Amino acid sequence: MSKEKLKTFDTYTVSVPIEAPIRHGVGVHPGWFTMTLVRIETTGGYVGWGETGGGGFSVKSMLLSLGSRMVGEDLFNIQKIQWKYASPITATYYNQLMPQLWFPIETALLDAQGQALGLPVHSLLGGKVQDSIRVSAYYFPRQVGENGRGGETKPEETLRLLAAWKKKYGFDVFKLKGGVFLPRHDVDTLKLLNEELPDALFRIDPNGVWSLPEATRVAADLWNAHVRVEYLEDPVWALGDMARLRDFVRWPLATNTSVTKFDDIVGAHALRAVDVVLGDPHWWWGMRGYQQLGRVCQSLGLTIGMHSPGELGVGLTAMVHAAAVTPQLGAAIDTHYMHLLDDVVAGGVKIEGGAIRVPDGPGLGIRVSEQKLEKYQKLYEEKKDYAYSTDPERPDWFPTIPQHSYAKCDCHVS
Repeated sequence: MSKEKLKTFDTYTVSVPIEAPIRHGVGVHPGWFTMTLVRIETTGGYVGWGETGGGGFSVKSMLLSLGSRMVGEDLFNIQKIQWKYASPITATYYNQLMPQLWFPIETALLDAQGQALGLPVHSLLGGKVQDSIRVSAYYFPRQVGENGRGGETKPEETLRLLAAWKKKYGFDVFKLKGGVFLPRHDVDTLKLLNEELPDALFRIDPNGVWSLPEATRVAADLWNAHVRVEYLEDPVWALGDMARLRDFVRWPLATNTSVTKFDDIVGAHALRAVDVVLGDPHWWWGMRGYQQLGRVCQSLGLTIGMHSPGELGVGLTAMVHAAAVTPQLGAAIDTHYMHLLDDVVAGGVKIEGGAIRVPDGPGLGIRVSEQKLEKYQKLYEEKKDYAYSTDPERPDWFPTIPQHSYAKCDCHVS
């Protein structure tokens, strides 16, 4: 048993502005991301940070109910802490919520361990196999924000934004959030991007809102146009539909919605429904859980990628550490980070040459700014929680699977 024990467990909910409200097939995120942060301190004075989302809602009270009972536990006995307070047995009743609550707790524990030992988190997880992690630019159609930014609708407008991102960040992989406009709008956008960004690869993710016939037509149109598609992500919703779609498409199929826990992999493999499992530490029991997912996928002949549920610098840095210690990772990881106008991490996270350098400092290798933490707590108190399954520009609209009412654009008429 180590001498370091958990002394305090605190949580903070923040709202950090983004450039413009972002749209997807099941709603709209407003002009900010809401995240809940975990801060632990040990008896030796070492501090660890973690971060998770909540779909627009604070999960502060739930994290506190777990964390307050962990005070006094051995900092280095993560296995015991997880099984005692946030076990997969308990998760049976909470589905994806418990892994999302565990992720910031595990992150904070590992961050504090690294501070105590003077080692980076990736060393605590067995050591990195990459010094930098390639990232893809996660593009969403955007509504006009309070600052006048956003409002891209036409394919040409999307191209201008992504070309600017490529110049600023060096991206060579772009993920297009489809399912907002008509499927042929997404096809025409990808055709233009494919022509004007000749060195790039493309992913498209309509959040499963296409019907099987729609997804089949989209795949055929992209194939015939020789668009450099890396994979189709959740073109249809359910695992059974993904398996049926396999009969009609030549692209690899990826998912972060029909395979969300280890039990799902059995059915996905049996049905040959997916080729790429887009895990992330948020939904797959933290960084150690993500490592385990890599081993399972490799043994079944599946590729592992990394999904982004939205993150600030603490969560993104944890994702980077997890990616660095997972040799099975076979694709650039997703990130929402370029949408942010600020961060609670001092200095932010740098994306250069389409990649993020893996930090080698103790723990996560970052520092949370107390001033920014206070600032964005106040913004959360002003903004409060939100549900993103709505669209302010379409007050009578609500999401369905498959989609029956796509948003209007100037370039395609239903």
